[in-house]
Amino acid sequence: LRDSSFNRHPIGCGPFRFVEWKSDQYIVLERFEHYWEGPPNYHRYIYRIIPDPLTQEMEFYAGTIDSYPVQPHQVERLKKDPRFQSFSGLSFGYTYIGYNMRREPFNDKRVRKALGMAIDVDKIIRYVLYGQAERITGPFVKQTDYYNKKIAPLPYDPEGALRLLQEAGWHRDKDGWLRKDGKKLQFTLITNSGNEIRKAILAIAQDAWKKLGIDVRTDVLEWSVFIKERVNKLDFDALILGWSMGIDPDLYQIFHSSQCGPYQLNFVGFKNQEADELILRIRREYDHQKQVELCHRLHEIIAEEQPYTFLYVTKWTAVLDKRIVIKDIDRNGKVVYKKITPTKSGDYTFYFNKWIKLPESPVFSKEG
Repeated sequence: LRDSSFNRHPIGCGPFRFVEWKSDQYIVLERFEHYWEGPPNYHRYIYRIIPDPLTQEMEFYAGTIDSYPVQPHQVERLKKDPRFQSFSGLSFGYTYIGYNMRREPFNDKRVRKALGMAIDVDKIIRYVLYGQAERITGPFVKQTDYYNKKIAPLPYDPEGALRLLQEAGWHRDKDGWLRKDGKKLQFTLITNSGNEIRKAILAIAQDAWKKLGIDVRTDVLEWSVFIKERVNKLDFDALILGWSMGIDPDLYQIFHSSQCGPYQLNFVGFKNQEADELILRIRREYDHQKQVELCHRLHEIIAEEQPYTFLYVTKWTAVLDKRIVIKDIDRNGKVVYKKITPTKSGDYTFYFNKWIKLPESPVFSKEG
């Protein structure tokens, strides 16, 4: 499906009908007049593709786009701007460094753990993400009860990391490089282009690991090459990536041992019998509390095995033109305008079909 032509010409049953996709420019949707809930208020929705964050910001200020995903360094300033309404929350997903466990030295848990302990993740959150993220220790959405909050993040402990590497047989030579049986500890860390935050993490990880005596090379690849030639073909040492998750705790595709072949999503090659059994039991369990207990145990195993160095989950902030509101009809058939409010999960676009843009910013009562 990922490579299907259907992705360029989708047909669905939602409130909007696909019209046109101009690569790297825009996607055009028109409202579906016969949608079962009634047609949306907007007649047409244009999703513009603007790769450059500065251009996005300028277009937003100029009023040529109505919403803007705020960059971490802009959050405090834009949230206070009276022209806009803002929404914030914790993302459903996380960023990580994944290790190809089929290759040495990543087939040794002590090495994977040491690599994680050498990176100051709190510093990344503070200086790269301007505080707009939180530490994460495992693969479940942090806002759910499936996430095991009892598990502490790996400590930042370069000396402890070096001890673990020595325990695994890696010792510094006269030049300071780590070697085992005469072989230098060296590998390449890769990520995709077009993501400045991942590029910054690439440099931070490389520097941290070099301080231990590891010869780390880095490479930034165009997205299609990164996925098709390196990830899908399992041709990598270590990589920086992220997962966008749903609330459902099913981790079969990402962590079950049957899914670690080429073109599958367990591309790091994680294999653990107890984890496999738990993943299947979680899928079949309908008692929520029992499912939570199974998830907590699975979280423990993955945190202990460290197939990933779990880095952080980002906080998101979106700003909208204040003239965009919810248009509704009350029991008497009268038009009512309401503030846009997010759902419990933080989704402020849930009632998008009812959105409308007014000529001027409305003034609401305290009740909204």
